[in-house]
Amino acid sequence: MYQINVPQKRMFVKDYITTAFFQLLEKKDFDKITISKIIERAGVSRMGFYRNFSSKESIVENFVLEKFKETVDEITASRKLDFQIDKIMITTLVNFKKFACYIKLFLDKNLDALLYNCYHKAYYSLYNGSNNAKNSTIRDYSNEMFIAELFNLEMCWVRKGMKESPEELARIYSLILKLRCNAI
Repeated sequence: MYQINVPQKRMFVKDYITTAFFQLLEKKDFDKITISKIIERAGVSRMGFYRNFSSKESIVENFVLEKFKETVDEITASRKLDFQIDKIMITTLVNFKKFACYIKLFLDKNLDALLYNCYHKAYYSLYNGSNNAKNSTIRDYSNEMFIAELFNLEMCWVRKGMKESPEELARIYSLILKLRCNAI
């Protein structure tokens, strides 16, 4: 008989909870969704919820972190970290497009601030540890600017119906950076 190990069970429970949360978010405002409704819909216990998440917000944080991690893993695997910003942006935008329907849902529910905080946490949890250099004021400001730019670029793209391809939007972003550098 096949037995599911504890990490696999936890993964299934996490997926059930996340799916239930998104199903509820499609029908209700965020603040009207309760932990009780999430666990009822997911078919898990309250203890199962709190083993995996600390709050509704942590469901969103976990989701965003997983998507960021998938993108970083892909960039790293394809060795695009040579700081070829256009290739990094294309990969980022292609992956973003895969889950844009969830982002649109967050925006429709006025969860921009929660989403931005999740982007911020995900970025720092994945990138900050990779840089062994001592704290740098320039790097700190640069990171904050990049997070805000990436977030706002992607949110604008979603709000405008994602008419541009990831390649076209990466080209536009690259052009903006060049124009900005020439203006200095």
